[in-house]
Amino acid sequence: MGEIPTSAGISRIDLPGVTAFLWESLQGHVCLWESALSGGMQTIKCSTTDAARPKNDSKVVALHGPGALNAGARVVLLGDTGEKVVSAAYKSRELNWEFVRTLSPATSGRDVYYITLDEFPLDGWLDLTVQAGDLRKADRVSLAW
Repeated sequence: MGEIPTSAGISRIDLPGVTAFLWESLQGHVCLWESALSGGMQTIKCSTTDAARPKNDSKVVALHGPGALNAGARVVLLGDTGEKVVSAAYKSRELNWEFVRTLSPATSGRDVYYITLDEFPLDGWLDLTVQAGDLRKADRVSLAW
């Protein structure tokens, strides 16, 4: 694809049923390579953080997804600067998720999170709890793309 990683390197993501790698490219993109451990799926996607726009009043935005993954789905989120995601739920069920890395200032400086869900297609919202300093607050990311 020609999307060579920057000196920030490549981050590995291991969650139930998936292995993925995320990197910032010399072209200014954030790239994601995913493979279902069942062997049934493999994708590579690259996008800019400028393309990720919040919906409604959300400060957390989807960078990649939602997309199909095994029998479920996944979504890659960008947290707001200075805030950390501390929990994620869909339809009141806690989700598997992982903090991946903080992007370089040149790419956005935002935190990246990888979340897996047990179902697909999706509707509604991801309900998140984010923390800024000592303050925790709720945030929602629309799954209607």
